[in-house]
Amino acid sequence: MDQLDAHFDTPVLIIGGGPVGLALALDLAWRGCASTVVERDPGTASVLLAKANGLHERTMEMCRRWGIVDDVAKVGFPDDHPGDTVYATALYGHFIGRTVIPSARDRMAPDATPEKRRRCPQYEFDPLLARKVTERGLTDIRYGLRFHGLRQDAHGVTADLVDATSGLRSSIRAPYLVACDGAGSDVRKSLGISFDGRLLDYSLSALIRIPHLDVPPELRGGERYILIAPEGSWCVFTSVDGREIWRITVVGSQEKLDPNTFDISASIRRALGRDDVPFEILQVVPWRRSQCSAAAYHTGRVLLAGDAAHTTSPTGGHGMNTGIGDVSDLGWMLKALLDGWGGAGLLDAYDTERRPVAIRNSACATSNYQGWVDNTGYADVMIDGPAGAATRRRIGERLTTSLHSEWNSLGVDLGYRYEGSAIVVSDGTAPTPDDPSDYVPTARPGHRAPHAWLDDGRSTLDLFGRGFVLLRFGDAVSNDGADTAALERAALRVGMPFEIVDIRKPDIAELYEQRLVLVRPDGQVAWRSDEPPGDPQVLVDIVRGSHR
Repeated sequence: MDQLDAHFDTPVLIIGGGPVGLALALDLAWRGCASTVVERDPGTASVLLAKANGLHERTMEMCRRWGIVDDVAKVGFPDDHPGDTVYATALYGHFIGRTVIPSARDRMAPDATPEKRRRCPQYEFDPLLARKVTERGLTDIRYGLRFHGLRQDAHGVTADLVDATSGLRSSIRAPYLVACDGAGSDVRKSLGISFDGRLLDYSLSALIRIPHLDVPPELRGGERYILIAPEGSWCVFTSVDGREIWRITVVGSQEKLDPNTFDISASIRRALGRDDVPFEILQVVPWRRSQCSAAAYHTGRVLLAGDAAHTTSPTGGHGMNTGIGDVSDLGWMLKALLDGWGGAGLLDAYDTERRPVAIRNSACATSNYQGWVDNTGYADVMIDGPAGAATRRRIGERLTTSLHSEWNSLGVDLGYRYEGSAIVVSDGTAPTPDDPSDYVPTARPGHRAPHAWLDDGRSTLDLFGRGFVLLRFGDAVSNDGADTAALERAALRVGMPFEIVDIRKPDIAELYEQRLVLVRPDGQVAWRSDEPPGDPQVLVDIVRGSHR
């Protein structure tokens, strides 16, 4: 049966309606592509979860593309709340040290990006994404359906589903299925894809409400508190909404923690450092801290994204943000495949590009974790007097230094590169340093195209998204266009969206280094050169995944 004659219920079926699944649906809808999201829970954020709440710079750049930055700011952390990390023995205890991070109101966006990171609890971010997806009118979100199995052939995928309430079975057929169903992904398991890595510990988190928390002046202004005892860092106390909802995470056991027998109230009182502060426990959840990656990110027409493809320690907040990065890659690739101008090589490129990034980010998160569970030299941390003060000062200095990359991770967020991708044409230049904190802007192929401000107030990033963009600088701008006309014709010949943008600002030309720079819809550089390609059709076929 020819694919064009096949019956499909939806162009893209997304299993899992968490932040990554909803972000993919929103990105597809922004591109004019319909999809169906299947979620086993009865609704979005139907349970108040103690999960991610940090949206990093690259994620905020995606929000900028979708036009929801202001919406995120409205439902997120108060703009005037500091982002400090405070190291202490308890919230009403001894001060140990502080990493100062200004509030969103006082913090400027880094020079390398038009957006600054935001705090937004997942129980607010997920419903926001769901609302924006619904407003687009191209996505069917179906709640209360559990994935039961799949079958795929050369033309598409059929997913079997079970209604969580009635037990009734149904199926949905789509050209492509994307699994966004979490670390325990049933889709990944059904495909027999191994999930390799290591367990770091078993932890337990609780969401609690404290209406009035007035800590001593020296300890005020913390977004999170890393709490230290003689045995080491034992707890993280984090503000979830900047007001009255907090998350307490009890860290570090090689044995599973049972929420039915674990005395979380005692841990909360220990973290507070006094017994007279009233609190309400909203939820207690045990979880595994792990560093894992799927052995492959796609099998046939089924792809993995988010936690279904990779897990990280939350130290650094790279889990959900790496998943949104998967969406940046997948959205344009799926649209290209569905529109017919993308080649089958895009699926392999997704695996080649995103898997190393996830492994890199997860390793960085594990390094952060190991930095704050180091328990050497803490014996005197609780005592009064000169010996205790000296111990606390030493620990504070060490943590402030060793955890710098956890709170300052622009290099992780923007500095990833797609080395070895078959749809990126190397120009032979040396890679820039890959440092967790320090990001070096570069237009080297495979890297994120650098941000710079245009004369009309837009960022160069605002030029990218819908299709391929050829940036022309310097002499290429004054040229009559003949040098790039053949490349434009080659793109149009296969239906690949293509636009030429002339930039006459010398500072941006210097940043991009070459006269001609071809940028993909996801904002990654695909090719650059001072001269037009020798065979424009070959270049077009490479970057769209159709070159053999």
